[in-house]
Amino acid sequence: MPENTDAVDAGTTVDGTLTNEEEAWYTIDLDAEDTISVVFDSAFGDWTDQRVEISISDPDGAVLRFDGGARGRTPADRHRCDDNHGRYPRRGDRVSGGEISYSVLIDVADQDPYEPNNTRESATEIATGESVDSVVVGDEADWFAVDAVAGEGIELDLTAHDLALNRDIEMTLFDPDGNEIGEIPRDRPYGVYSTQAALDFNGLVDSAIGADVAEENGSYHIRVRGVDGSVRGFTAYTLIVETVELDQYDPNERRETATPLTPGETIEAIAVGYDHDWYRFDAEEGDVIMINYEVTQFTDLYDPEFTLYDPQGNVIHSDIAPPRTVTAATTGTYHLHIAQEDETTPAAFRNRLGYALTVRLNEEVPPPAGVAFTDQDSDGTRVVIDEVTVPESGFVAIYDKRLITGEDLVEGIRGVSPFLETGSHDQVAVTLADPITETQRLWALTHRDTNDTREFDFSATAGDEDEPYEGETTLVMDDACITIT
Repeated sequence: MPENTDAVDAGTTVDGTLTNEEEAWYTIDLDAEDTISVVFDSAFGDWTDQRVEISISDPDGAVLRFDGGARGRTPADRHRCDDNHGRYPRRGDRVSGGEISYSVLIDVADQDPYEPNNTRESATEIATGESVDSVVVGDEADWFAVDAVAGEGIELDLTAHDLALNRDIEMTLFDPDGNEIGEIPRDRPYGVYSTQAALDFNGLVDSAIGADVAEENGSYHIRVRGVDGSVRGFTAYTLIVETVELDQYDPNERRETATPLTPGETIEAIAVGYDHDWYRFDAEEGDVIMINYEVTQFTDLYDPEFTLYDPQGNVIHSDIAPPRTVTAATTGTYHLHIAQEDETTPAAFRNRLGYALTVRLNEEVPPPAGVAFTDQDSDGTRVVIDEVTVPESGFVAIYDKRLITGEDLVEGIRGVSPFLETGSHDQVAVTLADPITETQRLWALTHRDTNDTREFDFSATAGDEDEPYEGETTLVMDDACITIT
């Protein structure tokens, strides 16, 4: 080893340039059982003829690992020290084929207090809420076990430290019988179950989440390893496992464990992005089925999907809204499935939504929301709505612009009707708090009374309360030309 060898500390990245037959040497002090990782990166690609030789030697000069033909990024050299102590020289980068620029990351892993836990049988028992700091080396896997009660949500948080390319890690959740579980969003967004160090428009994602509902009491296992089974060198990480209460009806994740519903009875439940809620009820041929669904704990990141099955298991409705009415074609048990719709994100995956659900049979169906607003003369301070229907009580607001679902509807309100009871109303007069002075077109939009105050709170709550009624595709509204006389 040359006398001018450079001593480096753990976690150091060294940059340099090599020409033909030139060598670069680095040393690092290690203790017995330390794990060293050496990751070499260069500016050339696989299409060149350039080669580098990389090796790691022990304090006596014996080569522990040697790579005689590396191109571009090499697999990481990694070795666990097996003698007492010493300076481990890192012999680097004898070049053939010209000059190259390079960087070398020389890192040492912290001691792993949870080893040995490389198999499910040797899994380390951990407590919920405990912060587990560990490290994955090469192709090893770390296993942990945590107890959960049926009906609880099991939520996982994984954070990789000093993440780099080819050092991504992933986690997998297993039930007490050893089956892999874990509700994975269908579009598999970055940050769910695995890290993502790829340099793209998403940037580096060094944390990941996962979750599922425990369907039985017992010990659940979590495996942490490199993506595709291996990491380049090692990756240090922190794992936290939490168990959370859902609702009294969980676990009802499957058709076989569906919660029975009594027609006319209202239940209150909680939906989470990784949760599946199944319900069942009996109906006879010819019964008119009406499903009432109301949000009791709102989140703007959770979009439920409602799927109704007939007694033969056929889908008779699947949409982001429950069916208004369905006529039972056969006698038997019907099933309703409520879950996060296909497209989701890591944020929605863990969001909680409270809801109330009622199934009714053969009850009178309230008419849909509607409004009729025709051209008329006005002095600019008052307009008249020909007819308004509000299924669950509400108001009519007059706007001075055309309205589109999803836009900010708080602006542009000229006036609001008095409170309207459930049902249809004729000749509803609306005083314009902001009168008009020129002939123009106005729009009448129906609103709910969501908080039962009998006061129009849409503007005061920035649209959080008393939101508009919506039809199948658009807001329930009508427009008229108001001529000033």
